[in-house]
Amino acid sequence: MLQPQTPTSRPLSAPLCCPDCHARLLPSGDDQAQADAIEGNEARASIVCSACSRAFAVDGGIPRLIGKTSQLNASEVATQDHVADQYDQVRYKRASSIKYHEDTMQQLIELAAPRGTILDDGCGTGAFLEFVRRRALPVERYVGIDVSGGMLAHAKRRLDATGDDHVLARADACRLPFAANTFDIVYARALLHHLPEPALGLGEIARVLKPGGLAVVLDPNKTLVSTLPRYLARRTDHFDADHKNFRAEEIQRLVSQALNIDETRFFGYLAYPLLGFPDLIDFDRLGIGRLTDPLLALDRKLGTVPGLRRMGWGVMIRAHK
Repeated sequence: MLQPQTPTSRPLSAPLCCPDCHARLLPSGDDQAQADAIEGNEARASIVCSACSRAFAVDGGIPRLIGKTSQLNASEVATQDHVADQYDQVRYKRASSIKYHEDTMQQLIELAAPRGTILDDGCGTGAFLEFVRRRALPVERYVGIDVSGGMLAHAKRRLDATGDDHVLARADACRLPFAANTFDIVYARALLHHLPEPALGLGEIARVLKPGGLAVVLDPNKTLVSTLPRYLARRTDHFDADHKNFRAEEIQRLVSQALNIDETRFFGYLAYPLLGFPDLIDFDRLGIGRLTDPLLALDRKLGTVPGLRRMGWGVMIRAHK
């Protein structure tokens, strides 16, 4: 967790930097107000860039580090704020849905085992960081950023309960508030298709990774099977008009422009639409939840079948710097 420091000497202990110039951030203002805000009380304070002197608010313990050069899609931010409660109270509450999403999280850490300092880029409600913590893996610090204040409010509640050293910030994935070579591993779970400029987001991932560090990208995979259902889903209030639907080849090309691809996996066949999104369509009313374990096992097997595997609803890519 962020620790308050004297504003005249040391930077904040968290790996946070100015999103515009990447200089150190220092506490500013009354020390007690700063401490209260960082500890999650209602008081507000600010942190200031040691180079360009720009001040950033700390609200409820979460720094708001949106840079001057950020070009956020306001409707996308509003959409994510709108669905945050449904994600936390439906998608990550239903037993069958939890099993599905935790199976995909397990596949992420199979591709790159968490270690050192990790970044959950687009952390949403903090479900992945909480999942990693429960596995007692050798992680020194958990860091999560999201552009949605609504999502981050849920993430803070989740992670504050763990007692582990973690940092959350409201930030733009295309203008990350971290110095170069900060993270051992960056996870970008269902991030790229939300970004106005996915290539910029991947460039930022490459910048903040340490030499030899790993990135794992998970995003939807556009196929003949998934195109129509996703088109219909995009007409709901869960999706902004800029919501993208990439083919696997497009995601691979984007990743390869910033990093070196090591492995590509496909996932999500029957379990993806039937179990994963009860906030969109609740198939559990038909008793589908009783088939959770067989569906997950079948999905794992389908992900190994040549040709057919590429029809997965999602794609995961591991790459290194």
